Amino acid sequence: MFFRWINLLNRDFLALLCSVTLSLLILFSNESKYIEAFESDISDVYSFLCSPRNWYVDILATKEKNKLLIQKITQMKLLYAQNENFRVENLHLKEMLNFAKSSPLSLIPANITNQYSTLIRSIILDVGEEDNIQKNQPVIDMNGVVGKTISVDKHATKVQLITDKNFRISIRIGDEKSLGIFIPTHGKYGILDGVRKSMKLNEGEIAYTSGISDIYPANIPVAKVISVNKNTNTPFQDVNVEILTDLNNFNYVFIVQ
Repeated sequence: MFFRWINLLNRDFLALLCSVTLSLLILFSNESKYIEAFESDISDVYSFLCSPRNWYVDILATKEKNKLLIQKITQMKLLYAQNENFRVENLHLKEMLNFAKSSPLSLIPANITNQYSTLIRSIILDVGEEDNIQKNQPVIDMNGVVGKTISVDKHATKVQLITDKNFRISIRIGDEKSLGIFIPTHGKYGILDGVRKSMKLNEGEIAYTSGISDIYPANIPVAKVISVNKNTNTPFQDVNVEILTDLNNFNYVFIVQ
């Protein structure tokens, strides 16, 4: 009995569904202005009901476009940074090339591959015995003395920096070309030892290699005077200097042959 009632209900529902579908087909096939207005109203209702979905789809599409734009902007920034770095490096290399051409010294360019911050301040260069590099050769850059070679392998050379506490170099300074010894103290600073009190010395004057050393040729800039004190109990004045080479911001040097 129950199943028979279910079957009758299903048949009635199917009959109703078919009747409604057929009625709608007949209704909408009519070209009456009332039907057209009704269809327009239905379209408006459908558009209104679908508007949240369309808004959500537009939001997702906008987010995806923003992601792509951010990626492109990031790539462009990286490319710009690389190009700017290449531009600066090319300018620096041109300056080095002009310096090497104008220098009376025979120079071998070298790239710094490693730097140490131990008690013995040193750097490693990418040239060695096969480039005719030997121990105790001067190392300079466009500003002045960097240090000297202390050990040489086939393809690498270790350089003792001018900031190493054990570094010493003979200098001349002033109009009288007075002799002295440059001694590093801390960081980029040092002192000139042995400069006579009788010699007039001003701030800003440059100390150059004296040329009496077996390692360094004469007239290579070493350091700049930043203060002078003659009120001492010794025959010499206290001269504080600043190293001309910027050892915290360089990549290339020259080895003097």
